[in-house]
Amino acid sequence: MFLDHWSLICSRHKEETLTFLTVKTAAVRCGVKPAELLRVPLCGRAGAAGCGAVRGVFARLGLPYRILSEDASGALALFYHPTRLGEALADSRAAAFLARRGWPVSGGVGPMLDELARRWQGGPAHEVGLFLGYPPKDVCGFCHAAPEVTQPGDRWRVFGAEGPSRRLMRRHRRLELWAAGVCLTHATPTERFRRIAALSISRNNTRKGA
Repeated sequence: MFLDHWSLICSRHKEETLTFLTVKTAAVRCGVKPAELLRVPLCGRAGAAGCGAVRGVFARLGLPYRILSEDASGALALFYHPTRLGEALADSRAAAFLARRGWPVSGGVGPMLDELARRWQGGPAHEVGLFLGYPPKDVCGFCHAAPEVTQPGDRWRVFGAEGPSRRLMRRHRRLELWAAGVCLTHATPTERFRRIAALSISRNNTRKGA
């Protein structure tokens, strides 16, 4: 009986985790955001069983991902859109900043992800903001401890001109709210993924003001 209850709890946890990830990665799935960094708790069990359950949920999500750290409590994973991530890292301002800090910018997405995982072993790599699509001015400002203009509720620390950063935050927030509505009205993950991926937003509109 205990095992049956445990299996039920774990199964429910995995479904809730998949829904959470579906909402939080909506902007990545439809190509508006290059990547999302999320910490996902284990499914109640520590060790290999818990890690396997988390990886199983990641596989069901159907997005490319890279695990940056993993311990007894959960996994920190970067979910990404390969094309959009490549574009974000190739941005002239981002690439110049990363090159000065010793990143393999000429190698493409794969080597950059390898370097991110390697650096993360020594603690958070603040350059990850560029992987997440944050404006280069904000990532550079954070790394150089520039005066910030961050306000309560901001999704990252803002430096310099506020408008572009806040418009981008609002866009990401709207997409998450829309994806939450999709999850409420469509029961199956397949249908949720299809509707989110098909969201029609032009490249020009997604980058307007960014």
